[in-house]
Amino acid sequence: MRSALFQSLLLTIAGMSLTSSPISNPMAEGTIQLAVDLYHALHCSLKENIIHSPLGAAVLLRMVQLGAKGKALNEIRQALKLQGNEDGEEFSLLQTLFSVSSEKKEFTFNLANALYLQEGFIVKEQYLHSNKEFFQTAIKLVNFQDTKACAEAISTWVEKKTDGKIKNIVSSEEFGPLTRLILVNAIYFKGDWKQKFSPEATHEMAFTKRDGSVTKIPMMNLQLRAKFGHFSDNNVSYQVLELPYKGKEFSLVLILPSEDVTIEEVEKLITAQLIKDWFAETKEDDVEISIPRFKIEQTVNLQETLHSLNVTEIFSGGCNLSGITESSDIYISKAIQKVCIEVNEDGSEAAASSTIMSMSHNQFVANRPFLFILKHNPTGKTTGFTLS
Repeated sequence: MRSALFQSLLLTIAGMSLTSSPISNPMAEGTIQLAVDLYHALHCSLKENIIHSPLGAAVLLRMVQLGAKGKALNEIRQALKLQGNEDGEEFSLLQTLFSVSSEKKEFTFNLANALYLQEGFIVKEQYLHSNKEFFQTAIKLVNFQDTKACAEAISTWVEKKTDGKIKNIVSSEEFGPLTRLILVNAIYFKGDWKQKFSPEATHEMAFTKRDGSVTKIPMMNLQLRAKFGHFSDNNVSYQVLELPYKGKEFSLVLILPSEDVTIEEVEKLITAQLIKDWFAETKEDDVEISIPRFKIEQTVNLQETLHSLNVTEIFSGGCNLSGITESSDIYISKAIQKVCIEVNEDGSEAAASSTIMSMSHNQFVANRPFLFILKHNPTGKTTGFTLS
């Protein structure tokens, strides 16, 4: 059977998860629910840091959706929480993200897609047209028999789209004689903090890991005015803090359990509605914060994760992808998502109080496992969660 390699890439430099505040669009709510579903699915298989991109997964599922029929289409729609039949409306929120840019160069956000086709393999013109229309997908012809050249071409494209942060994303061993097309999604975000963390204020501090062991890590310190809130659900207490990036288009939302609460207790609470409540109920306040400086890379088997969400048909022979090609034996053979994330002191011009900790009543000291989300304020798209 002919196979399609389904490759999802995410690079973010300061967070994970795009969402809006407030959220009222049903499609945006569906994306948040996908983020929650993916997170809980990954939690079952990954015991350490969890990083994923629902935005990347959603884009690639939508690219397949354009050509899926029958059971394959129904499973994708159910996973994405889609209702009705207005495909144009369903894709409209995703389309807005392709036009996200900073005229003042305050941040970099690249969302790009490519479809690599085997030379001579016939793909329906409508499928190619829809990919270009909805996702600005670049269509590239290659010869998968020349595995080395194909790997170099795809890796070079990804490296360019992610500002050189992801290199050699695929190897020649990943292509087989039956490979016919590869769908690639690359996301890159780099933002400066609205208020800078001074490197001089970064000090080593004890961090208690999920398993109870203690390690020393560099902890960044800052006092600022930001959206902040104390929450308690089912006797589980935690704090929520929103740190804005320069330009205010993006912000990083951190969720920190109280000292007597485990991260597992907070994880069990997470729902799409709870996330919306966080964004709606945090208020501006003065906060002394201490958060780790860190960089994490992770590769996720997206096929296994989607299987747990009952998206199985597209990975089996005989699935109906007739909207892509007339060939009856094409299916998705592999789904991989690679994520790289870095949080550091870099930011915009520092405020006068950025290196001095005063006696604020609110303290946010992330010296234990926490969650964080990258939030894109104007839209309702989520790309993921991560757990330190």
